[in-house]
Amino acid sequence: MDRLKHYCLPFVVAFPFSYAFSVSAQEGANAQPRLEEVVVTARKREESIQETPVAVTALSGESLRDRGILAVEELSKSVPSLQINNSTSPQIFIRGIGQRAPFARFDPSVSVYLDGIFIPRPDGQLLDTIDVSSVQVLRGPQGTLFGKNNTGGALVFTLKKPGEDADSYVEASVGNYNEQRIQAAFDVPVSDDFYTRFSFNSRRRDGFLKDATGRENQSIDRLSAILQSRWIASEGLTVDGFAFVGKIRENFPSYHCRITNEDALFVNGLGILWPGDTDPNNPSAYVDNCNANRRSAQGDLRTNQGDSQRQQKDQDELMLGLTFDYQLSDSHNLKAIIGYRDATKINPQTTADEGGPAEFLRADLLGDSEQESLTLEVQLSGLIFEDVDYTAGLFVQNEFKSERFNTANPLIGSEPVNFLGLFAGQQGFDAGAVTDLLNSLTGLVPGGTVPLVAGALPLATVQDFDIDGETIAAFAQATWHVTRDWEVTFGGRYTQETRDSYLVTRSADLAEVTSIVSGADPRFVPVLPDMGAMAFLGRWSQDPLTIANNILRERFPGDIRAPLGAPKVDTREDTFRQFTPMLSSAYLVPDTILDGTWLNSAMIYGTWSNGFKSGFQEPFGLDGLSVVEPEELENRELGIKIDALEQSLRVNIAAYSMTFKNMHLITVNVDSNNTLVVGSQNAGESVIEGAELEVVWFPSADAVLNFTYSSNDYRFEEFMDNDLKSLALRGERVPIDRSDEDFAVSPDTTASLGFQYLIDTRYGLFTPRVDISYKSEIYLGLDRGAWESAKENKANAYADAYFLVDARVKWDLDRDDLSVSIYAKNLLDERYDIGAVSAGDSIGTFTRVLGDPRTYGIEMRKTF
Repeated sequence: MDRLKHYCLPFVVAFPFSYAFSVSAQEGANAQPRLEEVVVTARKREESIQETPVAVTALSGESLRDRGILAVEELSKSVPSLQINNSTSPQIFIRGIGQRAPFARFDPSVSVYLDGIFIPRPDGQLLDTIDVSSVQVLRGPQGTLFGKNNTGGALVFTLKKPGEDADSYVEASVGNYNEQRIQAAFDVPVSDDFYTRFSFNSRRRDGFLKDATGRENQSIDRLSAILQSRWIASEGLTVDGFAFVGKIRENFPSYHCRITNEDALFVNGLGILWPGDTDPNNPSAYVDNCNANRRSAQGDLRTNQGDSQRQQKDQDELMLGLTFDYQLSDSHNLKAIIGYRDATKINPQTTADEGGPAEFLRADLLGDSEQESLTLEVQLSGLIFEDVDYTAGLFVQNEFKSERFNTANPLIGSEPVNFLGLFAGQQGFDAGAVTDLLNSLTGLVPGGTVPLVAGALPLATVQDFDIDGETIAAFAQATWHVTRDWEVTFGGRYTQETRDSYLVTRSADLAEVTSIVSGADPRFVPVLPDMGAMAFLGRWSQDPLTIANNILRERFPGDIRAPLGAPKVDTREDTFRQFTPMLSSAYLVPDTILDGTWLNSAMIYGTWSNGFKSGFQEPFGLDGLSVVEPEELENRELGIKIDALEQSLRVNIAAYSMTFKNMHLITVNVDSNNTLVVGSQNAGESVIEGAELEVVWFPSADAVLNFTYSSNDYRFEEFMDNDLKSLALRGERVPIDRSDEDFAVSPDTTASLGFQYLIDTRYGLFTPRVDISYKSEIYLGLDRGAWESAKENKANAYADAYFLVDARVKWDLDRDDLSVSIYAKNLLDERYDIGAVSAGDSIGTFTRVLGDPRTYGIEMRKTF
């Protein structure tokens, strides 16, 4: 039994509350295990999770290892209301609140912290769990204490700190898809008061999505290292520092395509033809392109995205952190946290297209995108008046971001009658003159029709975007212990966010395009040179669109395949301010009431809190910079936390109702030049109501079971948009009500069930473990057309519900502090979607990204 007791701690912390139990040898083999106290810092001070009136899930580093969690995105398998996608862009959603787009102008709705340092960009938030002591997932708006105000929640990672005693390990694993991983950490005490720790992680895996071009996408290639130091400067002062260096060289997932709306603007809605179309009465190139990458047309785990796709995810990152923790007195503590982050996304990267192998719609990040931020947070905390705990402080952040973005489309074609309607909304259009010209040209072509070629869609729009951001916030929160069992917490935060944007836009010079194409092939006759419109003196069967586009490609072989006009410069500075208060009350049921019942402890709490996410400026086609207003969230929450059955059962429940104003949504609109633009807008108001359940139960000293469940009801109360077809065809704004649509990206229901059992043998301790997770169907629509098509067939905009089963068996040897594990993730080899988008009004396609298939392997861990 003594040996079994030795293994109890790493066994039990593998579950969501990061708990432990202990059983003494004298109690015997059948003794009931007891849950031990879990300490969290959700309120910026150490306190028991069962006495913290916050919806928080905590997992220790041992817990993460026992579950096989190697990266942040795997947390969503077991944390209620948490949805993390790492597809073509990283996305973290809590209770339906998150950020869908990867662009530099968007702040994340869910904040991520590493040792107190805020990570401001989504593409740096999905960390590998290297040398992590614990992770806390805080659900609900973080509007008071945490460094960067947000509307969704926070993920708080704490590194394992250096100490006096050497605590080192080496862990290695191999698996299918040629996965190879090695992770190690070494404690190196320098002196009695100065300690260091070095850890590193290398993980590589071949891509499991095989593209027709020979690429292997959805690969893993990550290398990171952390150097930490701890200096006990005096009895009251501790200085912690860390340096994180990360390098990523892997491939994004590729995706499949599905046509969802035959009447979409780019399918049949505008009557346009694409390169490869040779029959104006039966244009099929666009649909054929999508269908060439349809999931049913490809083999399992096979895609066909073409040579133009740049799926590389190359990024270098440096983070530096320094924390001064000074005990001013027995009752007051001062902490200062300084953080610096520098990251470079190495481009080009293809971020979006219509889903097929041809280069019809291109969206590329060009050049290297730079990200740099500096943060300072000062916290003063302690006890006043003998019964009031307080925390107050300041947070300051300066950040610079830059990116170069290219949106490009080919020269497209049209029949004369469609051509007149296509350009009817353009300024300076003389319908009579063009009609006369077309009639004269028609007589030159046998058959009485003229193929028309034009730059009707943006042939190339290159935007260099620099953003300087400054955040200043002051916060305070106090908890008054009114009685021994009742406490009231109140706090507030004032935030001021300033965004200063500099945008340079260069669009294709369509007159020059007309000159180049007509000069290279005299069959192309200019019609409207400033619009790139030309008549082709030939037949559609000769494929004039491919001919014209090939002329441009030969002249401009690089990423920008058209001559650019003069730059247009836009600058804008805006400041957004918000005060976010909170109030909560918690009641610990006295032992005198619980004595004689099956309950060992119980806490009931209620919280009213607010969150705020800054507004921003974004490029909006030829109109330059437009402003998107800040998000605001009001949360009302009730919860109960219970330990029962001689502290062998833990049940935590939270129910909430949130009012969400000005949600940031990605939509498709048109600029003043009638050009389609993917941009952002604010949904007026929405409501999120839901409940979460977390259960941990030790049925015996050898077994533990955990269960989590969340159910959320998301609904728009006010969401007005404009009909895209009316805008594109007539420049007419026709309002439409989109309030009946589902929230995108987040499932309504999530659940998880885990079971683990200890088997003590003469050969060592064996620990089999099984985890089952469930996600309900997820809506992935972008516009009204996607919603309408989904009502006819859910496969047009929804990812199906799915179960995932993970299994592990760990063998702890009696000697040498050595363990060996075999594992399988997605044991049943389920096919499920982890992201992408359905756009029914504009491009009329649903692009879908597959999650990991079954992976398996063996790992070994040696501690020193």
